[in-house]
Amino acid sequence: MSGSSLYDADHQLVAKTKGESLFDNANRRIGSIKGDTLFDPADRKMMSVRGSDIYDESGKRVASVAVVKKSIQGATEEITSSALWYCFIR
Repeated sequence: MSGSSLYDADHQLVAKTKGESLFDNANRRIGSIKGDTLFDPADRKMMSVRGSDIYDESGKRVASVAVVKKSIQGATEEITSSALWYCFIR
């Protein structure tokens, strides 16, 4: 991760954020972040971060923020890193 962009091992852009929106490498909007929750383009809840845990749309725990930090070099504990991980890595 570099700034608000996610890159693969070959340094190719995978996704980026602009404001509250997430975009894939073709610049298609794939979601938006509101508070600690990620929504799809139709404004349906995709995932949320509560404390140090990540939950899917049904409220099932799917990972921890620590997993995100291990999976993405340069990831932080903010929602953006978790949202990118949820959409593109898990």
